[in-house]
Amino acid sequence: MIYIGVTGWGDHDSLYPGQISSRDKLKEYAGHFPLVEVDSAFYAIQPTRNAEKWVNDTPASFQFVVKAYQGMTGHMRGEIPFETKQAMFNAFKESLAPYIETNKLAMTLFQFPPWFACKRENVKYLRWCKREMGDIPCALEFRHQSWFAPQYIQKTLEFMKTEKWIHSICDMD
Repeated sequence: MIYIGVTGWGDHDSLYPGQISSRDKLKEYAGHFPLVEVDSAFYAIQPTRNAEKWVNDTPASFQFVVKAYQGMTGHMRGEIPFETKQAMFNAFKESLAPYIETNKLAMTLFQFPPWFACKRENVKYLRWCKREMGDIPCALEFRHQSWFAPQYIQKTLEFMKTEKWIHSICDMD
C-alpha cells in the first residue's frame, strides 16, 4: 500500500481553499490526506500538548510520521541541549506518547545528513539508535549516496532488514 502525504501541513497554502486559519489547517489537510510528516519535531522536540492537539484534530485512521530531532541525526551544529544522548532520546520518545496511545504513529523518520557516509562508526550509531527506539517503528533515510554505492547497496539493504529499519528514499534532484 502506498500512502501520500506532505511534509507538514502549515507551509503549503496551495492545498487550502481561500483563507484558512493556521489552527484549522491540519483538520482541513486530514480531510484529504491519510498521513503527514511532523517536520517541526526535527527543529525541536515537541511538547506533548502539541501532539495531543494534533491527534485530536485528525480522524481515527490518520497517521503521523514524526521526524527525528536534529540532534539525533547529526544535523545539529554545536552541542545538543541535553545532558546526554540518552536523555535526548528519552525526551523524544516521551514526545511520541500521544501518537502511540491513539495508534496514530506511522513511524519516526531518521533522516541523516549528506555527510553521514557509509562507515563502520555510522553503522554502529544506527544500531544504537534502533536499540534506543525499542519497538517504535523507525524509517531510515540516507542523504549520502555511499550507502547505495555498488559495493555497499546489498549490505545496506540487508542491514536495514536485519535491524528492522523502514526504508525511506528521498528525491535528490
